[in-house]
This record gives sequence, C-alpha cells and structure tokens, in this order.
Amino acid sequence: MPRTPRFDYRKTSKGWLVNVPASASDTGKFRRRYFSTRDEAKAEAKRLREAANGTRAKAIDIRADLAADAIKASELLSEWGISLTQAAMHYIEHHDTRSKAPTLCDAWTAGLKHRENHRPRTLADFRAWEKALPEWFMSMNCHDITADDIQKALDETTDGQTRWKNGMRNISAILGDVVKSGAIEKNPVKAMKVKRNPESSDEVTTYTPKELKALFAACVDYPEGETDRLCSGCAMPFAFMAFAGIRPEEVTKLRWENVSLELGNIRIDATIAKKLYRRNVRIQPTLEKWIESIPAKERVGKIIPPRWRFKAAKVRSKAGIDGREKQDALRHSFGSYLLATEGDLDALKSDMGHGHMSTFFDHYHKAFTKREALPYWQVLPAGAKLSNISAVV
Repeated sequence: MPRTPRFDYRKTSKGWLVNVPASASDTGKFRRRYFSTRDEAKAEAKRLREAANGTRAKAIDIRADLAADAIKASELLSEWGISLTQAAMHYIEHHDTRSKAPTLCDAWTAGLKHRENHRPRTLADFRAWEKALPEWFMSMNCHDITADDIQKALDETTDGQTRWKNGMRNISAILGDVVKSGAIEKNPVKAMKVKRNPESSDEVTTYTPKELKALFAACVDYPEGETDRLCSGCAMPFAFMAFAGIRPEEVTKLRWENVSLELGNIRIDATIAKKLYRRNVRIQPTLEKWIESIPAKERVGKIIPPRWRFKAAKVRSKAGIDGREKQDALRHSFGSYLLATEGDLDALKSDMGHGHMSTFFDHYHKAFTKREALPYWQVLPAGAKLSNISAVV
C-alpha cells in the first residue's frame, strides 16, 4: 500500500513552505505552496493530511470496475499529461457551459421577441423559417450545433439555392444573438461553406434595355377570361424600380403623395424604407416622362395596382423574364446604369440609401460603359421623347 504523505512544513527565504505531492494536488501535479506565517502553513498541512486520510479510506472501498475504469482513463490521458481530476473538471465546465445555452427553438422565440420593431415582412420570414426547419434541428442545444447540422437542416428544407442562402442568414442571425448573450462562443454558420452553382456566376443580375422594353410592353390589359388581366397599371411600379432604384418591398408602400415633380424627388420615409431610414431619391428625366404619362388627377393613393404581386408575376412571365432570377434586378440595373452615365458615387449612394459604397459594389454594381448604358435611359412610354438625359455628362 502506498505511503501516506506527511505534509511537513518548514521556513524558507520565501515564507513557510508546504510541499503538496501530485496525488494530493488539485492540479494533479507537484506543487510548492508558501504562507506568510507558521500557523497558516500548519493549518494547510493539517487540512491536506486529513484530506489524504479521507481519500485513502475511500480508496479502500473503491469498486474493482471503477478502479479498472480509472486505470484505463489514466492511460488514455497520459499522452497529454492530464490527470483524471483535470479531465473531470473539464467535463464539468463543458457541461455547465452547455446547460446555459438554449435550444434553437427557444433562441428563435427570444430572437423574434427582441425584433418586434422590425418590418412585418422580416418577421414573417423569421416565423416561416421557424416552422419550416426540421424538428430535430430546432430541438438541438445551440452549444451542440455544428456547420454540418445547419447544412443538413437546410438541405432537408429546400433545394433552391436562393432560399437555402436566405435560411442560412436567418439561422446565423438567431445564433448570433446567442453568441452575444455569451451562451456560446462562436457562430457555427461562420464555418459553413456556401453552396455554389457551377453553372452560375456571382455577377450582379441586371436587365438589358431589350428586356426592359419587353417588360413594359407586357404591361397591358389582357383579353377577357384571363386571370389578373388588367396589367396596364403595372408599368408605373416597374418604372419606379427601374429608374429610381426603389426596392420591390418599398414600392408596395409608395404613394403618389411621396412623389413631387416640383421638387424633383421621391420621399422614401421611415414607414416605407427597408432600414427604417428616410431618404430622398432624385427623379431622373426618364422616370419623369413615365410619371407625366399618368394624368395628374389620377396620381393619388398607392402606386401599385390591386393584386400587384400576381399581376407583376404575370407581366414578367409574358415578357419572358425569370422573376426569381431577376427579383432585385431592376434596382441593380438602376445603380449600374446610373453610375455608368453620371459617375457621381455620392449622389448614387444617397439615391439608393446605402450606408457604405462597399454595399453597392459588393451586391449591386455591374460595370457598363456609357455607350452601353444610354439605351437603358431611353426606354420611354409611347410617344414620349427626351431632349436630353441629365444623367449623361
């Protein structure tokens, strides 16, 4: 049987010393402990002696299977120089950290609660994903979620790349909240490899002048019997998106009262804007012609016609335009073609409502020459002509 440690104490130049062998150390390694007084060293030696005697008493009664398990565990840990006590403490710490993290379902509920002041469409998107994601995934502890788990959940939920990325952004936002709370250290979304379609590129999608003409040509009233046949009223919303860069969601809230030909601008207030920040958008000469094509007495109320989303989809289909691929392409087109003809980055930043120009170049900009851009601004309502285009220098 191993000899019981004596835990003697003695005076040194550094103070009163108590040597603590590895078998009695809380770190699993030999330690030297110094005390300022003899009484403190004596008390510590007594405490260690009593603890060692208690440990020996327990060791006498230890079960054979537990002893065998301890030997096996010690052998596994020996390569890293870690004691059983250290391993146990690490596990307890890990378990304690995990117990503080919520399930993804609970985190999602909390995320929706503190986003109550966000746009209704944003909240609806979060709620839709909360229902769509697999139950096994939503019930996971956020501490346990890995990039592979997220990928598997998204693959089970959707095949579409755009929707897949949208889901990833929503999951990232919720897990980002958990990181900020301190419940988990890192957002596992950051470790994900974004799926890419080898047949597509990252180039910004825009309308060609030919496609834009086809879009407006399809804004007509269709024969009796067709669903959502009255589509002539779709031209104005498309014009505001194409020639003022108004976002698709913003155009659904835009009213004629926000448009001033006298001031030459469109007022996008906080109730309309995506980011709840108001901005003024200049009315380009091309858009001015489209506005003037509507009699002044009819410029009241909403810009969009009834059942706008259905009619807009019908118009795109009639024009041979892929609505999903080009869902934000009119805004992309506005920014890219305006920069090519005007070259004023500050004015463009103001028109588009971007906080940083990097947003434009990362997500909106497609390089055109002025020669390539001019035909875009010459897409006009029937009978209208431009004597000049102010964007052209």
